[in-house]
Amino acid sequence: MNQIGIDVSNETLDATRQQAKSLTRRQFPNTPAGHRACIRWALQGTDVAQVCCEATGIYHLQLALCLHAHPHIELMVLNPCAARRFAQAHMVRAKTDAIDADGLLLFLQRMPFQPWSAPPETVLQLQSLAHRMGQLGQEVVRERCRLHAAHKAGPHTRMVQRDIKAHIKQLQRRLQRIREHTAQTIQHDASLANDARLIDSAPGFAELSVIKLLAELAALPDDMVPAQWVAQAGLDPRPVESGTSQRSPRRISKQGNVRIRAALYMPALVAAHHDEHVSAYYQHLLNQGKPKMVALTAVMRKLLHALWGMLHHQQEWDGNKFYRLDPA
Repeated sequence: MNQIGIDVSNETLDATRQQAKSLTRRQFPNTPAGHRACIRWALQGTDVAQVCCEATGIYHLQLALCLHAHPHIELMVLNPCAARRFAQAHMVRAKTDAIDADGLLLFLQRMPFQPWSAPPETVLQLQSLAHRMGQLGQEVVRERCRLHAAHKAGPHTRMVQRDIKAHIKQLQRRLQRIREHTAQTIQHDASLANDARLIDSAPGFAELSVIKLLAELAALPDDMVPAQWVAQAGLDPRPVESGTSQRSPRRISKQGNVRIRAALYMPALVAAHHDEHVSAYYQHLLNQGKPKMVALTAVMRKLLHALWGMLHHQQEWDGNKFYRLDPA
C-alpha cells in the first residue's frame, strides 16, 4: 500500500509518496485534471493508497472530495494545528511546500489513521448559503454605520446618504432572496428539515439562528460525542496549571468553529432570560458567584449538549432534561 502526504496551496499540490522503501516527490496543479493525475500517481503499483492532506481553508476541499469518492483511496484530512505541532516536535525549522508534504507523510506513518468523511452535497450547499447570509448581514451593519457617520457629518453628505440607503435596500433584497433559497434547500432534504424542526423547538432559536447552527452541525461526523461537539465549538474549558504557583482561571479554548459559538450566543442569551429551565440554571451559576459571561458561556455549552441529545435521539426540547426545577 502506498502512503502519500499532500501539501495543498492555491495553485499546486506538493506530494510525497512512500512506495516500499523508495520516496518520490511530485507536484500537480490544484485543478480537476491535476487531482486525477495525482490519484493515478498515488495508485501506481498498488491497489490501495492512504493519503494525508492538511485542511487549508477552501483550497483542499475539491481535492478531498475527489479523493474521498475514489474507492481505492483512504483519506485523512489533518487539522493544521496538529500538523504544525507535529513538525515542531520533530524540530523541523524550515518551512517549504515539499517539507510540509514530507511532514504530512510522516504523520500518516506514525499516528493513528482517522478517515475523513465528506459532508453530503446538500450540507455543503447549505453551508455556502449560510456563510453568504452572514457576509451580507455584516455588510448591512457596516453600511448602517457609514450612514450614521455621513448623517452626523452634515448636509453636504446628502448624496452619499442616498447612495448608502440604496445600497442597504439592495443588500437586504439579496439577503432575503438567499434566505428564502436556504429555507427551500432545508425543506427539500428530509433529514435537514427534521433536524431544523428539532433545533427550532429549543428556546431562543428562530429561523436565522437555526439556519446558521444547522449549517455547521450537519457537517460534523455522526459518530462524534457531546464533548467533541463542545471542543469543535471551542467551548471546552482550558486549564492552565503548573506546579504550585500557577493557577490561572479556566477559560474556554476558542480553538474550534467560531460560527458555532456565534450561532449559539444569542439563543443562549434569550433562553437565559425567557425560558424557566435555562433561566434557573443561569441563576444557579450566578448564585455560585460566577460572572455573567462565564455563566452564559456555561449555558451555551450545556445547550450544545442538549442539542446533541435532541438530534441523536430525535426528540424535541424537554426543559427538565436541561435543568430540573426545584419543586419548592
